[in-house]
Amino acid sequence: MSVDKKGRNLANIISARALLSFSYGFLNVLLSLYLNHLGYSLIEIGVILGSAIIISAMLTFLLAMLADHYGRKLVLAGLFLMFSLSSLLFLSSKDIFVLMLLSGIGGFTGSGGGPIGSGGPFGAVQTALVTEFTERKNFSKVLSLASAIGIMAASAGSFLIDLVESQRINVYNLFYLAGILGFFGLVISVFLKDNGIRSKHILPDLSWKKILRLSLPTVPSGIGTGFISPIFSLWFHLRYGISSGEIGIIFGLSNIFVLLVMIVLPRILRPEAELTSIIWTRIISSVSLIALALSPFLIFASVFYVLRQGMQMGAVPVRQSFAMGIVDESERATTSGATSMARSGFSAASPPAAGSLLAMNIVYPPLIGGIVTIFDPLLYYYLFRKNFTSKE
Repeated sequence: MSVDKKGRNLANIISARALLSFSYGFLNVLLSLYLNHLGYSLIEIGVILGSAIIISAMLTFLLAMLADHYGRKLVLAGLFLMFSLSSLLFLSSKDIFVLMLLSGIGGFTGSGGGPIGSGGPFGAVQTALVTEFTERKNFSKVLSLASAIGIMAASAGSFLIDLVESQRINVYNLFYLAGILGFFGLVISVFLKDNGIRSKHILPDLSWKKILRLSLPTVPSGIGTGFISPIFSLWFHLRYGISSGEIGIIFGLSNIFVLLVMIVLPRILRPEAELTSIIWTRIISSVSLIALALSPFLIFASVFYVLRQGMQMGAVPVRQSFAMGIVDESERATTSGATSMARSGFSAASPPAAGSLLAMNIVYPPLIGGIVTIFDPLLYYYLFRKNFTSKE
């Protein structure tokens, strides 16, 4: 394929990704606040978010394998359709089971979007598609570019809440906007080039050992993150009494810092130092989360939140590059899907527990989350220590 065609396909992938990131920028702020607005208790909110995470995790692994075997373009288009319908229908019901289902199918689970518009199965399929049109030596740079554009869109989405709120418009109507943007993402995906890369089997058989090793560190990451990430907006509201618009500003500023880390890190990082970067950024992220939990003032908590997000999410493209570089190209979506499922699946039990802990003491969810997540970088070092100074 010519360089121009590769460039056009990358532009289409990243454009669709930006629309999704913009949507997740406000959806992941509003979700827990909306459930609280409906009158659900903290424990019920945790159950809804935990159930949605389980649904999203199962879809992630299943659709990632189908994407590798039957075609990533086809599955991506279907994902955008599911996201669009889930967003448009979300405000139409107050039934707890309907809300669980729509949130899980749409991938908006309070934290699913991340900084790159990769909620639920989107991340697995989009990341694999990006690497299809990129040379291995440029994985980290191109993935960071895609993520940087996504984070700018997510920041705009977070700031949009404050703008809508200032106009005295119901901020929850933004769910309808997400549905419309999802439809445009579907249209863009239809024009992607299908390279014909297919796995021979639906279940991975070439890289399964590496996939297993890559999935193990995501277990403590998922459990620890699940204690606080899905309810971060609600936590800020309950701890400091601030509005959804003010929370959106904090989240938007954190996205800007994530963007800075994403742009700078791959450009100062040698390919053989990717694992070192993953380990140290995640250690800093865990320590920042613990400090946030113990911060008595909003300004300090906001600073630690921004630092935590920058270190945790800013290094995502580097982690993706490391993972995509050590597995077979026909099983890259499955790899992303498996690691995402492990992280999300184990995080599903945390939100209900977090709801109970939140009712006991508001400090507990981020404190416990920070302590648990510190095992993530330790496992990365233990499992990949042979790669610590050189890539496989």
